[in-house]
Amino acid sequence: MTQKQNAAPRPLGALRNEFTPELRGLPKIRSHLGAAFYNMAVTFIPFHAVRQTFLRIVGMKIGQRSALFRGTLVIRPDQIKIGENCIIGFNCFLGGEGKLEIGCNVNISSYCVLLGGYHDMDDPTFRSIMNPVIIEDYAWLATRVTVAGGVRIGRGAVVLAGAVVTRDVPPYHVVGGVPARKIKERKPEACAYELDYQPWFF
Repeated sequence: MTQKQNAAPRPLGALRNEFTPELRGLPKIRSHLGAAFYNMAVTFIPFHAVRQTFLRIVGMKIGQRSALFRGTLVIRPDQIKIGENCIIGFNCFLGGEGKLEIGCNVNISSYCVLLGGYHDMDDPTFRSIMNPVIIEDYAWLATRVTVAGGVRIGRGAVVLAGAVVTRDVPPYHVVGGVPARKIKERKPEACAYELDYQPWFF
């Protein structure tokens, strides 16, 4: 997977209008069984290679030199794509119901929650609504960040610890709070590093 620096950006808020259909039939069974077995057992095995090989088998796309630490839970692994040189910390929640795309050199700190769907509280059937989440290259989500479905975190953006993101974050913006609001901007030239952190037994 390569970084897409020249791709045309989507308008802010565009993902709210993209809806992912519910999986059905054999693909649904494969995805759900794969996620269930991973979440109950495989996620606690203290070897990156074992965990990530299993996730690739059940359909998740994971780039080279990326690491998912122990305890992370996944939903719909077949709809999750992670780029190269990424770090996903301990005990995160990756909701792929609406499709989850994580770019390259992204740092998602421990206990973050990425939500791929929600329920329509005004619908008498309490129907599920599934929207994509996109985290672009060089973004950093500090610990215990929650990202709602239909949100795009722009290239190089930083979300401070404990923030709840309900709207798109433009590139290089630093946001924090509940709901997350702009605090400052990051220097674009800072986004030139390559993350490569795969410690043993993590």
